[in-house]
Order: sequence, then C-alpha cells, then structure tokens
Amino acid sequence: MARGGGPTDQDELVVTAAILYYQQDRSQEQIARELGVSRPTVSRLLSRARERGYVQIAIVPPSLDTALARTLREELGLRSVHIAGGVADGADPGPVLSHQVDMALAEADLQAGDVLLVSWGRAMHSLGRCPRPPRPGVVVAPALGGNDSDRPWFQPNEVARLWAQALQGVPRYLHAPALVSTALLRSLQAESTIRAVLDLWDCAKVSVVGIGAWPKPDPSYTAAGFPVDDPAIRFAAGDVAGRSFTEDGRMVDFPSRGALLGISADQLRQVPRSIGVAADQSKAKAVVGAARAGLIDTLVTDLGTARAVAERMASPAALTN
Repeated sequence: MARGGGPTDQDELVVTAAILYYQQDRSQEQIARELGVSRPTVSRLLSRARERGYVQIAIVPPSLDTALARTLREELGLRSVHIAGGVADGADPGPVLSHQVDMALAEADLQAGDVLLVSWGRAMHSLGRCPRPPRPGVVVAPALGGNDSDRPWFQPNEVARLWAQALQGVPRYLHAPALVSTALLRSLQAESTIRAVLDLWDCAKVSVVGIGAWPKPDPSYTAAGFPVDDPAIRFAAGDVAGRSFTEDGRMVDFPSRGALLGISADQLRQVPRSIGVAADQSKAKAVVGAARAGLIDTLVTDLGTARAVAERMASPAALTN
C-alpha cells in the first residue's frame, strides 16, 4: 500500500487486469498488449488479485433433485441423505463431498466431550484432509484396529488424527491390530489402555464410516488383511468398518479372517447418528446393503452414485444377484 493507505500503482494494475479478464472476458494475450506487459506477468497479476481478495470466485452447483434424496431416504429407511452436485473421485472424494459431510455433522450437533468414531478407507482419509468447521473438545477415535498395509487410508489411527486435527478435537488411538486370533482378541480387550478406547464405542454420539464395495480388485486390500479369496465373499456386497454384509442386509462372516478388533454391527446400530460415505457408482449395492443392515442412518454421496443407488432400488431382481 502507498503512504497514507491508498492503493499503489501495482494494486491498480492488479485490479485492472482482473476487471479486463473476469468482467470483460479479455484473453490474457489481449490484456498483455493493452497493459504493455508480458503474458506471464498478466497471469501473475490475476493470481495476486485472487490472493488479495480483489477477486472472489463462488462455485454455485446446479440445484439438485430433492426428490432423489427423498426417494433414497424413504426407500432405504434413512434419517437423511446429502448429495453433492459434482462427480467425486472415488480415490479422493473429499473435495466434492466435504460440504455434505459438514451438513450431516451439523445435524448431529457435536459438542465438546462428545465421541466421534471414524473408520478406515480412501474416503475417510480424503475427508480427513479437508478443512472443517471446528468443534473443539470433540473426541475422535478409530472404530477398529490397524494393520500392516503401507496405505495410509488403512490406518484408523492416522484417520482419527486427521479428523481430530481438522475439527480441533482430541484424538484417541487404538494401538492394536484389527485382525487377530480369538485368544489375542480376549487379551487385548482386557488390556486397560485398549479397553479405554473400546469403551468409547458404546458411548459414541456419531460415527462416520466409509462404505466399501465387494469384490475388491485392488491388491492393497489383500495386503491389509481382507479375506479376498474366502468362499464367503460371493455373498458379500460391501463392508463398513470391516463388517461385511449382503445387499439385503444380512451380516457375512469370513472364517478365514480370524477375529476382528472392531466395533460390532450391533454397536454401530446403537450410535445415535451413523454417517455413511460412498462415492462411486460401483458402490450402489454396498450402499443398499449398509442401509438395510442398519449400519448407517445418514448417507453422504455424489449425484452419480445417488442415481445408481436409486436405479438399483428400482430393480428388485438385483437383490438376488
């Protein structure tokens, strides 16, 4: 700024470039000729205009079909459905779905001391890296143990850390593997520091869980300990927090997996608000199954996935496939 607080010549040049580009639809090449500067200089001027707040860009998604959300809510027996207008990247859906997750969390009215459970998965890891309205004092804990995979989205403690950081909450960590022997499971459940986290599963106010779809072609799932070759897999449509289910909502057990140190289906059903996140049309069957199993009562998804779920629901024969 110039002495006395007025704009400098540089500020005036920045604003002029912004007006020509955003209001008069001039190309950067035209602006460069008019201002007597190089094209790269115009690009830098426009960047400064955004950085300094002279230009504020708002993204206004098209109005969503509220009838679609209502149909899914009624057909699936859910409390609420939040649909993003964009197309979410299944590997990194956070940027598109984040606002809808915020809306779902606002409905839950989390307060300091309330417990929020998070599961694993790409969606949960992606959403954990997104900015979020702060909720200081909220306790964030994993809904299951970890594993040996080097993929960060398979590490519930890391997901819990990201979410707690975004919410300005308090992370709690479960330092134990998800897949264990029955004998080790009993021993872990009796250990005081682990028991303290497991007890949070019974008093949680909200859970946010990714909805996984079976079959899982990604080899990283094998590395994470998923029983992809178990004969029982042919009955599964998806999983939530490591708990698998069919499309009609029956729980599926994998004998080859061993014991799972994770929140049970019954415990998930007792959480007052369970938010399921899915972003991929291939997850339509899994979304239907998760809702029918009662593992979620709120759905956050994108428009393409929502339409795929609606089409799935409109085809009764699909439930037997």
